[in-house]
Amino acid sequence: MDLLHRALITALGALSLVYALVKISLGYWKRRGILHEKPKLFWGNIKGVVGGKRHMQDALQFIYTEYKGRAPFVGFFACIKPFVLVLDLKLVRHILVTHAGHFTTRGLYSNDSSEPLSGNLLQLDGHKWRALHAQSLGVFSPANINKLLPRLVQISRGFQSCLGKDRLQTLNINELVDSYNVDVVASMAFGLSVDHTDFRRFTQSYWDNFSLWRAYLALEFPLLARLLKYKSYAKAATGYFQKVVLSQLQEQRKRDRQPLQTFLQLYSNMDQPLDDVQIAAQAFGFVLAGLVPLNATLSFCLYELARQPELQDRVRAEIRKTLEQRSGQLTAEGLKELLYTKQVLNETLRLHTPYPFLLRRATKEFELPGSVFVIARGNNVLIPTAAIHRDSAIYEEPLRFDPNRFDAEAKLARPEMSFLPYGDGLRGCIAAQFVEQELLVGLVALLQNHRYSPCAKTVIPLEYDNSRLVLTPKTDIHLSVERVDN
Repeated sequence: MDLLHRALITALGALSLVYALVKISLGYWKRRGILHEKPKLFWGNIKGVVGGKRHMQDALQFIYTEYKGRAPFVGFFACIKPFVLVLDLKLVRHILVTHAGHFTTRGLYSNDSSEPLSGNLLQLDGHKWRALHAQSLGVFSPANINKLLPRLVQISRGFQSCLGKDRLQTLNINELVDSYNVDVVASMAFGLSVDHTDFRRFTQSYWDNFSLWRAYLALEFPLLARLLKYKSYAKAATGYFQKVVLSQLQEQRKRDRQPLQTFLQLYSNMDQPLDDVQIAAQAFGFVLAGLVPLNATLSFCLYELARQPELQDRVRAEIRKTLEQRSGQLTAEGLKELLYTKQVLNETLRLHTPYPFLLRRATKEFELPGSVFVIARGNNVLIPTAAIHRDSAIYEEPLRFDPNRFDAEAKLARPEMSFLPYGDGLRGCIAAQFVEQELLVGLVALLQNHRYSPCAKTVIPLEYDNSRLVLTPKTDIHLSVERVDN
């Protein structure tokens, strides 16, 4: 009985300590005198997000709408972790561009000693990121991206032929665009040129051991997570990706004067090349940061064009005209001429922003010029890109799909930092030019000879998958696909 009594006292003491620590953490913004939404115990301001009842985008949108104009930023809690939620576009520019040196880290978890593929540009911070970023700038130069374009076009033509010659069919659009993007990443980031079945399987399973709570604890207590050798990804998948890259690099070195077709070649030919495992980590970065948002963007784009056939016909006409003027060849100059197609792509990225926020961490104290507002060293910062993209003060009728928002005159009329699908500044997407090319080339292949329209299996209105951080459809998008010859 005495033992049971002691156990109960110990348990109550532990619970009291946890409760006190939670209350202290949730009182952070109040103690600093910063405007904030009152947090819920344990959930902070994201109640319903963890359980999948609402998307993170919705939680951020609510705070952004409620407090915009009252302060340049407000306090926000993701569970018990305090964040700065930015509301003012001038402050966004300070963080991303003007004073980017104060915000060079993201605060994501990585442990490249026990999980080598986590040593990629997305996850690394500090001096490791700075050194890798400086080395990688040359890899992603505009000249190199344009040199890789013929290979990208070649892949798209193979993908286009897979659409088949059926006059009319109903297709799962998510699976369709995934086949294209997987082929691009497998070929151009990993150097694979044969069947991609295993590669596709592992791109869908590398998150198999993911636990939201374990990931959250790794972010909160990174030193402990590294001590315990916490791994973010399934070991079988990362082992496969690393093995593929190491094998491809060995094969690559046996061949002389091969044409430039892959990022592996660019990374291994740098003046100060990375070691092979580091190159494998950068290849994995294409899977980690690219596949899901690229698939979602192309799927959303076809969904919107299927619902507005007049816009779709205009895009198809522009694509055909551009190809006809260049003897059927798609070049870098030809891509620049796809002005309306790019407007459609940008409007898709605005309305269905893949990443609902940008994440930064202050490495130095930052005082907003001309104000009393201070972002303290160590503060985590959220820039709610999706909420900015749906701000009715910036975009009239923001839930309406309208590519004309991105014609030259309309863009000039909007304030800076009002469109951030690839981020901006030092930690913006280093591969943004390649990503845009991949999406545009994909749209050319999809739309040149095929028309898309809703079918009986099309879910309207579209719903998002609340269980995923990246904005993706809740159910696969099915559309009727009709072949339309020239």
